[in-house]
Amino acid sequence: MSDNLVSLNNVRFAHQLEPILDDFNWCWPKGKHLAILGSNGCGKTTLAQLITDTLRPNRGQCSYGEHIGPGDIAHISFDQHRQLMEHDRRFDDSETRADAFDVGTRVRDAILQGGVADENFDQLCQRLRIEHILDRGIRFISTGESRKTLLARALLAKPAALIIDNPLEGLDAQAQADIRQLLDELVASPTPVLLLTKSATDIPDGIDEVQIMSQGSITGHCSPAEARRRFAPRQHFSRALPLAEIAPWPEDEALFELQHVDVNFRGTPVLSDINWRFMPHHHCWISGPNGAGKSTLLGLLCGENDKAYGQNIRLFGKTRGSGESLWDIKAQFGLLNTSMQLNSLKRVKASDVIASGFFDSVGLYDQPSPSQQQCLREWLTALELSDFAEQRFERLSFGQQRMILLARAMVKSPRILILDEPCIGLDEEQKARLLGAVDYIAEHSQTRILFVSHREEEIPACINQHLMLQAAEVGGYTAVIRER
Repeated sequence: MSDNLVSLNNVRFAHQLEPILDDFNWCWPKGKHLAILGSNGCGKTTLAQLITDTLRPNRGQCSYGEHIGPGDIAHISFDQHRQLMEHDRRFDDSETRADAFDVGTRVRDAILQGGVADENFDQLCQRLRIEHILDRGIRFISTGESRKTLLARALLAKPAALIIDNPLEGLDAQAQADIRQLLDELVASPTPVLLLTKSATDIPDGIDEVQIMSQGSITGHCSPAEARRRFAPRQHFSRALPLAEIAPWPEDEALFELQHVDVNFRGTPVLSDINWRFMPHHHCWISGPNGAGKSTLLGLLCGENDKAYGQNIRLFGKTRGSGESLWDIKAQFGLLNTSMQLNSLKRVKASDVIASGFFDSVGLYDQPSPSQQQCLREWLTALELSDFAEQRFERLSFGQQRMILLARAMVKSPRILILDEPCIGLDEEQKARLLGAVDYIAEHSQTRILFVSHREEEIPACINQHLMLQAAEVGGYTAVIRER
């Protein structure tokens, strides 16, 4: 009888003839909690998909211990959020119409998967603090809330083993604390856990062994404490960026200003009495709990949310709704957010995704000029993305997709660059390059930064203003703003 829960023997798996794993031998001992630490593209997710039979090896075999099969092992990943969103996109009306009645799959049903709610369900929802979203559609919850929904669904099924892929990404401070506590409980339980992560700081002390993965191979083993010491994040950026000239904005005139702004959806307050003045010297960090309305607030500025009309909002010297076109507004903003990555950009080359940033389109429908093509190549080189230029966007790893979208947002050197949770999906080295690039832009151009993140350790050095969304007495969330 094997002492291993799972064994991979001489496994080869290739994507588009490029091997990801080759002659790969690996085992997951029974009763052991493991963590695999490695950068994007090293093979962590491929390994998980082979274990759960989502992928089949080109050569070799994956074998299992007695009374266990691939269907008994749960895999929780951010890609599952994307799959849930795509499954529900047929209910488009409920995303755009205030009177829509069909919200698609509700969180409760996504967790139960046809089962009946019981005491275990209630206790799990309380532990994860998701009772208040159970009747919402899954397309109407935040990134962090979706992550907790997927965790609840997997844990309620009581799997024989659990694979968790980057569980802390996209979570606010309270949710991170909740998930860290849950991870500590899981690695103290008999259910074996395999944690896949890009960040050594996310590994619980209860993990029995950390395996270091690089380019499809396990290259080392260590304890969680040793991993945190050896792989502490390093911030660096040494390349010049191809920044276009932007005329300076008058120093005494706000780039935008919101006064007493309120936003309600279907009678429920979301934002309450928002007052915010953003001057030309500002670079702002925006924080707040999952579901507090951060994306709604940004949508009011960049033209993505029609609730801006009728509000007291001045943008680039003009009152919103005073005759400016949507394209006039979009031309001033570069935007990186998760919804674009999850919901669009299929069957498009990575280079075309970046080029679409010149035209503010989803997909490329216009031919870039020679100067734009040169700028595109320079951005690809500066962000070390040249090798991925001709690959289809959806075939890239999540972290590579995020870097492509970062280049798309930056390529036109906008007046304001909105980065909505930009570090999600990035390994430590990519985070370091990203944060260094943001600081470079802030120092060497007139582009101002709006940076949304739950983690203070991810904040670029250029940030000098902090907008915190906090619960308002009348409902919804209001803004507390401090200079830094």
